[in-house]
Amino acid sequence: MTIKKLCIFFSICYFCTNIYAQTVNNLGVNYTIHSKSLNEDRQIQVFVPESYKTTDKKYPVLYILDGQRLFPFGVSLLKSNTHFQLTPEFIIVGITNKYPDRFGHFIDIEKRFLKFIEEEVISYIDNSYRTSDKRILFGWEYGGSFVVQTMMDKPDLFDAYLAASPFPLDNKIEELDNFLSNNPRINNMLYFSVSPYENQVNIGTKKLDSLLKLKAPKTLNWNYKELENEEHLSTPYSTIYFGLKKFYGYYPELQFNSLEEFTKAGGLNYVNEYYKKRALDYGFSSNLSDWTMFSLTRNAIRAKDYNQFDIFINEFKETGFLERIRINRSCLIAEYYLENKQYDKSIEIFSLLADKYPNSELPLIGLGDNYKSLLNNKKASMYYRKAEKLFKNKSN
Repeated sequence: MTIKKLCIFFSICYFCTNIYAQTVNNLGVNYTIHSKSLNEDRQIQVFVPESYKTTDKKYPVLYILDGQRLFPFGVSLLKSNTHFQLTPEFIIVGITNKYPDRFGHFIDIEKRFLKFIEEEVISYIDNSYRTSDKRILFGWEYGGSFVVQTMMDKPDLFDAYLAASPFPLDNKIEELDNFLSNNPRINNMLYFSVSPYENQVNIGTKKLDSLLKLKAPKTLNWNYKELENEEHLSTPYSTIYFGLKKFYGYYPELQFNSLEEFTKAGGLNYVNEYYKKRALDYGFSSNLSDWTMFSLTRNAIRAKDYNQFDIFINEFKETGFLERIRINRSCLIAEYYLENKQYDKSIEIFSLLADKYPNSELPLIGLGDNYKSLLNNKKASMYYRKAEKLFKNKSN
């Protein structure tokens, strides 16, 4: 037996002697681990994404402290995010911390608890599942303080550190100051947030925010958010959502809520750079997505800014996106040309759609509306009759 095979064999034997129970349910698999670091039995929960069984790719892992409460939310968020393509798929690991022991785990024996996570939980997950080298750690309250401490103790263990209402932090500010001075090239992500109404918690987070503004290296991707509509018990949910959104910032198709937001971001130069970065990070095409091109055009329509609308269409038309997007969206664009008396452009698009969708009455009605505006009642009537006939045939 080779040395490599022996290592694998002894590794399997080690885990078999320490993981002695598991149950499967709709939220994945529950494991009971006997932790040598803590000298006690520990429960963890594992959920793999939908594609895990049908692919051979490796997945990032999100580790959630207080899994007994927050693991189900993580699973729900994963399903929602991947359905709407807001983040890539990832594995979720919930680490159970029961009351009142959790306070001691995160404060009194935090070094031992971190050893348990690094040497027993992460090792088991990496040996049992197809994991990539990307890891995220989330914690709330005392668990949030533990997350910040973990970043200082093991900055390379996780790529992103997400902390909701981290407490206590006052006693860590001096250590954090030294840590930042001694790690000028740290390139992790730190995301921490709090409700504005958490009193003692706010004192610590504001001190951390002030320290980071003064001392954080440019390579540290950090963000502090006050969650105006949350309270102490609800900050974990918003923090996981916004933290993942921040970490996977270049993953979604780009969308702006208004032309003002688009202009403030940097206009088309920003949009093009975003898609280059998206392609580099996740392997997508560097071309703008159809949704981005349509949503930008729709923002111009909603703002009644014809000049910007026409700029977008001229910029995007050669990509063929008008033929690929949903017919009602293409019709909206053609209708806006009609509204602005640009009949030739409107007719061109409606004619293209009529050829592409011969069983839809929408382009025919649009052509009828154009010719009616041009006082060509004969042609208008012809298209209206065709649309009416199609509608009646579908009704029957």
